[in-house]
Amino acid sequence: MVELTRRRLAFAVVAVVALVSLPSFVEHVMYFVSGQVDAAIIQGRWDIVALNVVVFLLVVLPLVFGMRWRVDWRSGSMGVYAAFIVSLFVEMYGVPLTVYLTSPALTVGASTPPQQVLLEFTVLGQGFSMTFWKLVGAGITVAGLLIVAVGWVTIYSSDEEVVSSGIYAYSRHPQYVGIFLVVFGWFVHWPSLLTLALLPVLAYFYYRLAIAEEREVRDELGEAYDEYAETTPRFV
Repeated sequence: MVELTRRRLAFAVVAVVALVSLPSFVEHVMYFVSGQVDAAIIQGRWDIVALNVVVFLLVVLPLVFGMRWRVDWRSGSMGVYAAFIVSLFVEMYGVPLTVYLTSPALTVGASTPPQQVLLEFTVLGQGFSMTFWKLVGAGITVAGLLIVAVGWVTIYSSDEEVVSSGIYAYSRHPQYVGIFLVVFGWFVHWPSLLTLALLPVLAYFYYRLAIAEEREVRDELGEAYDEYAETTPRFV
């Protein structure tokens, strides 16, 4: 009962923060889709596209090749994740399709105030500027990467059949939560139409994957896993 109360409190805090932040995030999205972000757009840097795609696909390799169960992780879920990553970085550093499609239909005016650059840096000879929501998105992505890494270390360093310690005491699938945070953080950072469309598809595939994995684990471990599942939420 105490844990349930804490979870409800945490969800309530997140909901309040999201509600308060929504107008500012909408401004961020409108600034992007209306074309006012043109000055910050990077085009034709296919080397940066390739580098980011490789890095963020490597993130999931331990899951793909180190599964302890026979669930085919490499089917739909891997394809949707890869599609999200490729489309994201092609739009960010290759061809900004969303801006091309949406900006002619929207009025560029003073109703959407310019975004203040809070951080600037250079990588591979390319300058990058970070506004508030870009930093928020980057922070969410980094948090997701850390959760994936901690989950991987926890489960593969344990000899127990049912790993219920560490981060697995709070979620039965923390690495899937981490991956969703990675892609959601990138969407917050760069809210394109294609990544918006892929987000619910990605969530659906990971939900299905979690159900299939749990079914197989229950067949293997039976009551031991049932006891763990009774006290630990599937995701959060």
